[in-house]
Amino acid sequence: MFGTGNSVTFFYLFTAFETVAAILLILGLATRLAALWGVIEFFVNGTTGLLIGSLGLQEDYGLFGLNLLLLLYGSRRLSIDGLIAKRGTKSVALGPRS
Repeated sequence: MFGTGNSVTFFYLFTAFETVAAILLILGLATRLAALWGVIEFFVNGTTGLLIGSLGLQEDYGLFGLNLLLLLYGSRRLSIDGLIAKRGTKSVALGPRS
């Protein structure tokens, strides 16, 4: 399953996932789903960096924390998800309407 022939396929698959997740995060659409991919990606990057002794882990840990925050809390008002939720139902998480 993980031979050298399949490594190119996995490379393209994971690159596509990362690109789609970045676009979703920028747009604020399906934020928690995109943040889940970021949490997995930066957890793997951080743990592999610890094993090989990399010194540039601050960026990975910072992005891991940011994605974990977005996964837990969502993007609230500043997103397309927030606009859809605001239009559809009243939500306590969005705060009072003026």
